[in-house]
Amino acid sequence: MSRSRFGEIWVRNGRISEAQLRTALDEQNRTQKRLGEILLSRGLINDLDICEARAAQLDVPFCDIANVAIDPDVISAVPVHIASNYLLMPVSIADGRLRIAMANPVDLEPLDLIQRLTRLRPEPMLADRSALEKAIESCYGVLAALGNGETLDSVLDDIAIESEEVEVGGVQALMDASEQAPVIKMVNLLLTEAVRARASDIHLEPRKGHVEVRHRVDGVLRKVRVLPKSLQAACVSRLKIMSELDISEKRLPQDGRIPLTIEGRSLDLRVSTLPIHYGERVVMRVLDKGASIRPLDDLDLSAENRARFEALIRRPFGIILVTGPTGNGKTTTLYSAVNAIKDETNNIITCEDPIEYDLDEINQSAVNERTGLTFARQLRAILRQDPDVVLVGEIRDNETAETAVRAGMTGHLVLSTLHANDAPTSVTRLLDMGVPPFLIASGLIGIVAQRLVRRLCPHCRVQGAPTAQEVALLELSADEQVWHAAGCEACDGKGYRGRIGVHEIMVCNEEFSRLVMGQAPGSKLRAAAQEAGMTSIRDDALAKVRAGMTTADEVLRRVQIGLD
Repeated sequence: MSRSRFGEIWVRNGRISEAQLRTALDEQNRTQKRLGEILLSRGLINDLDICEARAAQLDVPFCDIANVAIDPDVISAVPVHIASNYLLMPVSIADGRLRIAMANPVDLEPLDLIQRLTRLRPEPMLADRSALEKAIESCYGVLAALGNGETLDSVLDDIAIESEEVEVGGVQALMDASEQAPVIKMVNLLLTEAVRARASDIHLEPRKGHVEVRHRVDGVLRKVRVLPKSLQAACVSRLKIMSELDISEKRLPQDGRIPLTIEGRSLDLRVSTLPIHYGERVVMRVLDKGASIRPLDDLDLSAENRARFEALIRRPFGIILVTGPTGNGKTTTLYSAVNAIKDETNNIITCEDPIEYDLDEINQSAVNERTGLTFARQLRAILRQDPDVVLVGEIRDNETAETAVRAGMTGHLVLSTLHANDAPTSVTRLLDMGVPPFLIASGLIGIVAQRLVRRLCPHCRVQGAPTAQEVALLELSADEQVWHAAGCEACDGKGYRGRIGVHEIMVCNEEFSRLVMGQAPGSKLRAAAQEAGMTSIRDDALAKVRAGMTTADEVLRRVQIGLD
């Protein structure tokens, strides 16, 4: 349909007059602007008028989604990740048909997907894109939070599933059980409950007679709920469907992801399933895609460590490693670093698995090991893209390690993470991977080891007499006071809220290179680093205990320091 035909539709609908159309078409011939843009600028039509005309062009119904009341059970028919990814909204169900408002009603892929999922015949309608985005956020947020007053307990009471029938019935029975509206609501509520609790990880753990739900909050797992055993298969299958995993495969581990929006927050759940004795265990890592990157000032670096770290990331070449166990903020530190040094003169490229946060003005790429796109292969491709700075999500193998170290020796600044207990043992880890000592000595310029410990709640922390252990660790006199955890409403009675980093930063100098070439043990590397001014992770942690930021108990739990 030509642009003039749009005008004819608006004339026929009484939106504009014939004279107004002719004037707008004359301007269109002069300026080559779109007819709708011209009429919009003159205030003669609005966005809905354009949408209605496009619906007529496509021969599909128009849906004014902003003014449609939708039953929560209808919303439940389509998972939120499908609604968000394809920008569509289920509107009504009748006579085996599901009416769907879409930004692109001629896209057959989501229609086929929804038909397989719901076994209903989809009937597409056209809706305004911005109105759809608002409706998805509003309606799915209401569904997830169950703003109609439903609670998880009330939803559980509505679910009638016989676990034996589901197990015997095979894949179709699993599909049927997982598509029940109460099951969908239950899973949505479980996710919402975890996000509200600030959980970084959600665990669903099958036991002999029930399913435990645990949240990792501020680095500590908490048991929050027990689900009936009869809901195990339906709940796991629902999560598998949402993360596009194979619900028929129960014997092998699987990995997937669920993009979703909860209460206005854009989240990404990394899903891992693992068969264990009493069924499939599911763990979901919660990534907040909308979270802002923390500036260096917010990394809890001491003044001395901040100066060392900033000097390292301003170097023109070499490799910097951030080490520590999983879940201790290594990637956050790397993101903060590249965000601090980005400018229009730098070409910064990342190689991640997956991309955890969106970084403005930085080129981010993801590996895909299922298709053979490994860290090493992607890194070699990146090095042909004229980079100044390269962020490698993780060094896992010899090929990636050697490629990264060589890149640091040939004029690039490379930042990456490595699983190691402290800065000196990172060298041992690289040697273990088969990286030659001369490459480590030549390419490595700095190592950051870090842990996250829980921060004392500022609302309820209290000062009191130190314990014997605190006296020994902090070298206190018996009459000095230290801060302890108490517990209040703000911290859910735990005494801690949030986490802070404790660090040690080893700058690799000539003495370091000499020791590495001689394959000296970690103890000698540590001694040389401390002689050169490195503050150990132990000393940094204890300084934060003295400052009232955390407690000795927490440091002992996470850093595992002794009294030597």
